[in-house]
Amino acid sequence: MQYYIFDEVSPNKDAPFLDLPAEIDLIESIMGKKPMFDELPIEIEADIDEDEKIVYTDILNPGVPLFSDKMKLALDEHGVTNIDYYPVNIIDLQTKELLAQYYLGVVQDIISCIDLDKSEFKEGAVGRMVITRFSIDESKTLGLNLFRFHNIPGLIIINEDLKNKLSKLDFKGVSFKATKEYNRKI
Repeated sequence: MQYYIFDEVSPNKDAPFLDLPAEIDLIESIMGKKPMFDELPIEIEADIDEDEKIVYTDILNPGVPLFSDKMKLALDEHGVTNIDYYPVNIIDLQTKELLAQYYLGVVQDIISCIDLDKSEFKEGAVGRMVITRFSIDESKTLGLNLFRFHNIPGLIIINEDLKNKLSKLDFKGVSFKATKEYNRKI
């Protein structure tokens, strides 16, 4: 089975610049730890110039994935049960006006499923081995259709079945890049 990196289209030059609040810990969110928020919805400030064209896509990724209501609903309908969602209001930094509503998605599962024989590693700048290309070993995915990749936990991986279902929907700014196309330069 083929696997895909599930993310926003990058670079999304028309995405708003989002200033994540201190209560969202990037590392803990990426590692699947349930955050404890004092108040929901979470407010994330966007710094927007009035003459800027802003496009709110179905995935925004300012370090942690923010899913539109449409994306959350599609993931729910297609059997993705391992994401904790927290409502987010994106507000204008200056006016405090509500600009958009999203869900912070914290993926619970981080799976060690690299196929070592089909992946490539090179020595990095500090002498450590770095994954430059990778392949997923399906037998190690626990049958999950969406998960974070243990070796590069910033990546959300989906299987081919989920990708095909989501591809039939009319999403804006969503990327399904085949894992075999991942290429990290050193």
